[in-house]
Amino acid sequence: MNWRVFTSLLIFLFAFSRIPIDAEDDGRYTGPIARSEKRILDGKADFLKSGTFPLEWKLFFKGKQGDFVVFYDLNGDEIHYRYRRNKFDLDAEVFVKDLFSGNPYRVKGEWIGYYFYSVDERGKRSSLPTPKKLPAEPKEFADRQSVPIFKLIEYIEVRTDDLLY
Repeated sequence: MNWRVFTSLLIFLFAFSRIPIDAEDDGRYTGPIARSEKRILDGKADFLKSGTFPLEWKLFFKGKQGDFVVFYDLNGDEIHYRYRRNKFDLDAEVFVKDLFSGNPYRVKGEWIGYYFYSVDERGKRSSLPTPKKLPAEPKEFADRQSVPIFKLIEYIEVRTDDLLY
């Protein structure tokens, strides 16, 4: 490796290792999604109260799983968005090609159901989820382990206007 490249890489790493990414106080950078943003558990609590679940979220992209793209919030709770009809839907693949793991997005979708992990008589949770359609059973859906399922309509990358120095 060239000595100049190695030296400039060290300087770059040292300069950016001093940025406090998770600082919340004194007006410093806190990240692309504010900690005050609604979490999935908050949406489930709202569903118990009002019977409505938010259709737009600010979430981080996790990856693809079958016909779904998976997003998660700051707590690590997930929402699955169906982006294609089947594995031969090439237009849908083009639609989600710009998603990058770990990046924050404002995601809009149509709520179509949820995964519910049932509990047996011994109190053990099933390892395989049961897909449920709407209308949602409030007690099942409010369970921390249930995963909302949406049809993906739109996603926009969240960018910050803050300057990092």
